[in-house]
Amino acid sequence: MITLHRIGPYRFYVNSGYNLEPPYICVKHGANTAKFSLQPPSLLVNNGFPRGEISRIQQLVLEARELLMKHWARAKGTEGEKPTGELLLHQE
Repeated sequence: MITLHRIGPYRFYVNSGYNLEPPYICVKHGANTAKFSLQPPSLLVNNGFPRGEISRIQQLVLEARELLMKHWARAKGTEGEKPTGELLLHQE
């Protein structure tokens, strides 16, 4: 997993080694995970987050979408760069 972003208790990451998927971001907090498409922004999978928390996370994804798209491409090696192991771009 390549960490792209952290906001509060949430870790935003992508899975390394699979480059055929369209841009996405996974979010983890405790045992709960969710996966969001970045183009177009939408929830793909929810494993354990309550509905209200998913709404808050989706808003965080929308607010950070440009940054996530840029670094998703870099982490996946689609901007002429090789993917790296751990790529923490922002921590709050």
